[in-house]
Amino acid sequence: MPIPTNAEILTQLDRLDSQTADGLESQWLELKPWSGPKDDMRVAVEYAVCFANAEGGVVVFGVADKVRGRTAAIHGAGGYDPDVWRRGIFDATRPNLVVEVDELAVPEGTGRLLVVRVPKGQSPPYGTVQGLFKQRVGKNCMPMDPHAFARVQLSSGTVDWSGQPAEGVETGDLDRVEIARARNILDAA
Repeated sequence: MPIPTNAEILTQLDRLDSQTADGLESQWLELKPWSGPKDDMRVAVEYAVCFANAEGGVVVFGVADKVRGRTAAIHGAGGYDPDVWRRGIFDATRPNLVVEVDELAVPEGTGRLLVVRVPKGQSPPYGTVQGLFKQRVGKNCMPMDPHAFARVQLSSGTVDWSGQPAEGVETGDLDRVEIARARNILDAA
């Protein structure tokens, strides 16, 4: 399933009368209550790197987690500027992530939900400027373990292990023919 469209999100929200927001979440959809622009920006940054390190996804702010009933669950979001959010997420991620931030009109609460749509990252691994690296696993954002992190860096070409010092290797351990070949290449350049 691809990242849900706004129409698909509205269809999912109609199911709130029979289940909670937690039950609607998927690998590509996260529903979050609205606490305010400052606190929720941190949450959005964390989910942006989480989704970018997986298959992409969308975070919808303004929906209570464990409340049944559409009217009770949807309280909406307010007091934010979508441009500030786009820039804030871009500035708080490394490498920088460009996300789509828009509003989704609903009849409940403030009348709008804040939608942060994150594409699958092209240059993983993505992290926050504080060094937090997560990835979406099913319906959860899980920390990337060091082995997965290194594997992603190697597969994406982010790290060139041949450029790192080789610990425990002495000059006498090196192949003299290859050293001579490297000298010839450098001299020709």
